[in-house]
Amino acid sequence: MALNINGTTGISGVDGSASAPALQGTDSNTGINFASDTVNINTGGATRATVDSSGRLGIGLTNPTGKFAVSDGSVVGEINPNGGICYIGTRSNHPITFLTNASGKMTIDISGNLLVGTSSTSNGASGTKVESSGQKLVNIRNSTNTNVFLNKVGVNGTFMTFSKDSSTKGTITTNGTSTAYNISSDYRLKENETLISDGITRLKTLKPYRFNWKSNPAETVDGFFAHEVTAVPEAIWGEKDAVEPEDNEENEIKKGDPIYQQIDQSKLVPLLTAALQEAIAKIEVLETKVAALEAG
Repeated sequence: MALNINGTTGISGVDGSASAPALQGTDSNTGINFASDTVNINTGGATRATVDSSGRLGIGLTNPTGKFAVSDGSVVGEINPNGGICYIGTRSNHPITFLTNASGKMTIDISGNLLVGTSSTSNGASGTKVESSGQKLVNIRNSTNTNVFLNKVGVNGTFMTFSKDSSTKGTITTNGTSTAYNISSDYRLKENETLISDGITRLKTLKPYRFNWKSNPAETVDGFFAHEVTAVPEAIWGEKDAVEPEDNEENEIKKGDPIYQQIDQSKLVPLLTAALQEAIAKIEVLETKVAALEAG
């Protein structure tokens, strides 16, 4: 191989190839070869790394699209600072997993779901799952007694805010001693108000029971059957005897599985209060009549 040395080009000569590098040691198919504004590093007659004319470095590929790209032949990962943002990820349809102690601890899957302590979006998989779409956006599950731990340090106030369309609908707060679960109740959000005048009548339609849950037969509790609470329909979520219309493997749901009704018993409080006030008014009238009779 001929080499030319001068003050303009330094050392120059033939470009070489992957199988016959321009610069090589005793191993004739291992070394460095050149192309137009490109440098390749080769071992065993194959190109292992490339710096192209834009200064992009590719490991395992000769046409890097990011400033630093690595490929194993099927997956390309890259780091690409561009426009004030540093992009880190894959060009192909593959997840990104972060390892500690050679074990995957956090994954961003191909749907954009963030999975910590798991690589599965399944309900049965322990870990924290923040999903980009679907029925559940945040799913936290583990094998201990505590799934979610929220801690405020040094100050009282809001643990969590629930919003829809950027409008607050409820909060979980602490005063330093206890926890409050709050829903919107400001008068400025309401209109067409009327006093409840049929509290006792509606209250008499409620059917409180003593029962046990099938999952806990040893404990007897007080409560209602959701479909029977017709006096306060806004306290009930869901329809009686509803079932899943189709399979959903991601959420471990099968067609025909029950969709159980739910109740917010706090919404019964206004009716209970109105019925109690009506009962107190009746009692006070009776007390007045009894007092008059006794005085006579």
